[in-house]
Amino acid sequence: MISVLLPGCSREYGDTDEYREFIKEKALYESVNKVETSGDYTYVLEDGVLSFLDQNGKEIWRSDKYWFVDDFSLFDIDGDGNTDCLFSLWKSYSFYKNFDENDDPRVRNHLFLYTIRGGYAKTLWASSNLPRPIYSFEISEGISNPVSTGAVLRTVEGEYTEDYSRDEQREFIYTWQGWGFVPCIS
Repeated sequence: MISVLLPGCSREYGDTDEYREFIKEKALYESVNKVETSGDYTYVLEDGVLSFLDQNGKEIWRSDKYWFVDDFSLFDIDGDGNTDCLFSLWKSYSFYKNFDENDDPRVRNHLFLYTIRGGYAKTLWASSNLPRPIYSFEISEGISNPVSTGAVLRTVEGEYTEDYSRDEQREFIYTWQGWGFVPCIS
C-alpha cells in the first residue's frame, strides 16, 4: 500500500482526529458482518473492513484502513455482465487520496461502486460526502435505456449527528444514470 502524507503532518491520509473519534463511537454500535459469493469471487465484510477474495481464497482487494464499511450489495449495476459491489462507507475528507487544502476532515458517509476485472478490483464510481448518512440500502433492476441500466437504489437515510447515532429515518429512491445515482423525482 502506498501511504500519502498530508503536508506538515506525519499521519497517513485519512488518519484524522475526527476518524479516530468516529471509530471510538462506532465501536459502541454493532457492525455488519457478512459473506457473499458471486461467480469466482467472495466478498467479506468483517468489523468495517471489506475484502474481495478470488476462488482460491486469496485476497485481491481490501478496503482502506481509514474507511469503515457499513454494508455492501452485489448487483450488475453498469450492465456489463459482471457483478459490481456497491458499498456504504465512512471516511474523513470528500476525495479519495487527493488532498485538497479546502477538503473537510469531518467523517462523512460515502457510497462507492467497485467491480473486478481481470482479477483486479476497479473503481467504477465513488461519491463525495453524502448529504445524509445511509442507514440501509437495497439495489434492484430498473428501466434501462441506451446509456444506462437504470438500476434502482432504495435507501433509508438520516441526518449526521455528533455521536454518529441514528436519528429520524427517511426513504429515498435513486437510479443509476451511467455515471452515478441520481434522485428519482416523483
